[in-house]
Amino acid sequence: MHVSSREPASAAPLRLPRRAGLARFASILALLPGAVPCVVALGILVPAYFSPTSGGYWSALDQAADRVPLMAIMNPNNGPATSVNSNYTSAVNALRNAGGRVLGYVYSSYAARPLVDVEADIDRYHAFYTIDGFFVDEMTNDSDATHLAYYEELYQYVKAKQSSYLVVGNPGINTTASYLTRPTVDALVTFENNTGYPQYTPDPWTQTQPATAFSHLCYDVPTADTMTNYAQLAVTRNVGYIYITDDRGSNPWDTLPSYWLGEVSLVEAINRQMASNQPPVLGIRLETNRTVQVGVLGTPGKYVLQASNDLTNWEATATNVSPSGKFNFSDPGAANHPARAYRTAQ
Repeated sequence: MHVSSREPASAAPLRLPRRAGLARFASILALLPGAVPCVVALGILVPAYFSPTSGGYWSALDQAADRVPLMAIMNPNNGPATSVNSNYTSAVNALRNAGGRVLGYVYSSYAARPLVDVEADIDRYHAFYTIDGFFVDEMTNDSDATHLAYYEELYQYVKAKQSSYLVVGNPGINTTASYLTRPTVDALVTFENNTGYPQYTPDPWTQTQPATAFSHLCYDVPTADTMTNYAQLAVTRNVGYIYITDDRGSNPWDTLPSYWLGEVSLVEAINRQMASNQPPVLGIRLETNRTVQVGVLGTPGKYVLQASNDLTNWEATATNVSPSGKFNFSDPGAANHPARAYRTAQ
């Protein structure tokens, strides 16, 4: 159990009266989710195109996933390969257990690769590993109807496999809104390059969408100072996920950056600042079995839920790294106390 030393962001008390009055008290304390506006915070989307047995990189991802929202793109062999790799099984499971998410890499050759081949890769990932979705590389960015239909069919195929799968498409540049709104994906990479990020201008339509729908990938970024500048620019551009690295060459995604720990700390600091500007809202619901459900709606980042019986002595009851800032905690022991207060800290 982890306890944050930072001043808690918000608190909500719950008094547990006699059973006859439970529903009335619970309804008084219920808070409406719509009360919190959208606030841009950051996660990290890592093209983890490195072996799970070299460099300790996957272990470093595990440690980061306990601090910031993190997704890793696994890529055993330009796709899933033809058999299970036990090293990837261990790495994927460890990262997911640490709170991270994992996407399987597939390529589409700008809609030129036969759909049956892409779907076969999806089938293998689905059979081989427990993952959270797919990263569709080499995506078109035009409004050609056949291209949109290609990616829509692929999207529907993935969702038929498992509706919770996340689909991230990578045109790598600005694209038309139809890819997101049709939908053909759940999220888009709208910048992937080693140059031009300070001058980059996102399409106006992206500013009206959730930040978590957009990711930017910057490579061959030599210094931590430039990395910091780019991350701060991403926030102003309504981008929910970034990855910045000093790796370069034909595969600029085969290591973590030399400033990896600094990048994680920066994203964590940005999220804490966003949380201080917009404290989370807590909603409390009392179930018929007297279990308390605490709903949290805030900015993405790591949360510690604390509970108290006297508003003086607080104990950590759960932790969660949320990519969206919206999640629920359960406190089955609440019924053992005549009164219970909750607060969150980031």
